[in-house]
Amino acid sequence: MKSNQLVGLQVFLWLICAFHVIVGIGVNVSSEFPQYVAQYYGAQVNWTPELRYLVKPVGAFMLALGVLAGVAARNPLGYPSIVYGFVLLFVVRGLQRLIFQGEIETAFDIASGRNLGNAVFFLMMAAGLMLLLRFALQQTNSNN
Repeated sequence: MKSNQLVGLQVFLWLICAFHVIVGIGVNVSSEFPQYVAQYYGAQVNWTPELRYLVKPVGAFMLALGVLAGVAARNPLGYPSIVYGFVLLFVVRGLQRLIFQGEIETAFDIASGRNLGNAVFFLMMAAGLMLLLRFALQQTNSNN
């Protein structure tokens, strides 16, 4: 029987999978989709042809990350390194928001409060994944 922590971890990973796959495909098949993503983040972007192209490889990475999250979601305890990889990704993304706050604010006109909220969101995602994985591993080890 699966523990609540393991089920929670799987659901979390499926959500991460869905988000990354949708964004990864979206930015590669629709010229409007990146604009919607930018609006979601509160960014004001000057969509030059160069930037439109540069978003596409980022979309490929997003798609690949989504597939990895799906692999981990099916069996998180069998692929803890993938989960740790997402923890690292979310920590780095949160820290980038804090370290480069001035650049983000200047380049994309994102209010510092919103940027701080995004940083906290990424860091909370990292902590949530880490805690769920640790609790699921402990539960599994105590049942063996």
